[in-house]
Amino acid sequence: MNRRSPRPLLLTAVAVLVFAAPPLVAEGSPWLPAPGSGTVTFSYVSQEATDYERSERWRSMAGADSTTIQLAGTLGLDTVWVNGTYGISDALALDFQIGTSDSQYPGGGPKHPNKDDLSGLQDARAGLTWRFRDEVVTSGPSMALRFGAILAGDYDTGYINSLGDGGNGAEVSLLIGKYVGERGVLSAEVGYRYRTDDIPEDIILNLSAGVLVGERVGLSVGYRMTDGGSGLDIGVPPFSPARFPELQEDIDLLYGTVNIGLTGSTSLALTYGDVIGGRNTPNSEVIGLSVGFTFGGGGF
Repeated sequence: MNRRSPRPLLLTAVAVLVFAAPPLVAEGSPWLPAPGSGTVTFSYVSQEATDYERSERWRSMAGADSTTIQLAGTLGLDTVWVNGTYGISDALALDFQIGTSDSQYPGGGPKHPNKDDLSGLQDARAGLTWRFRDEVVTSGPSMALRFGAILAGDYDTGYINSLGDGGNGAEVSLLIGKYVGERGVLSAEVGYRYRTDDIPEDIILNLSAGVLVGERVGLSVGYRMTDGGSGLDIGVPPFSPARFPELQEDIDLLYGTVNIGLTGSTSLALTYGDVIGGRNTPNSEVIGLSVGFTFGGGGF
């Protein structure tokens, strides 16, 4: 079956709303670059938190009124990311993500062991996406499977502000996307992540919706959930600082993004996110700024 050409506004909507997204919200996408085309995105992401969430198990054991605990100082993390995608065929695309971070936590103490400043490589990722259904060719949403590998970065054991998770691993996810009219897109991702070194397995859910405003501005909102299947809890035996990677970490993140198509091949995105709930995780505010470039001239 021949591939039908999608309408120009839909191409613009996907390019502006999807491919400029910062990595705090971008994992996989059912919309792939055309064969021989691709994207490269450079991002700066800043996260800050002054408190964090423990678990209901800890609250019950300690007789506390809340799971929210104040930190001794501001926990900060600044990361520069480089993301890329490349279209192999109409149905296959490669992706990668590498980054370097600097984390700061001037507080510390026996309850929250720290180094004032840690810097190094974040966990790196690479993946292959296979789109087995394309809404341009058939009715219904686009659907794809992504298979990814994780390479551990510069993790320092025992510190609350350590970088990454400290383990190698693999992940797989189902990606679903749908054009809505001439200017809107809806997408969802459900995934599973496995890592070595006793790091708990994760279930991941991403939901997002976006609309193209005018010809070059996109607005999008989303929800991202990470649910650790099992693991330790801070403050509950047998937890110790040396076992931070074994924590069951749950994260609920809401975010909004403004995307601007600067030229036909360059885009800019600004994202604000807020952790609205979780378990064994900082209640972070997140700001991301990204510049994305497309190459190959093949469209999406």
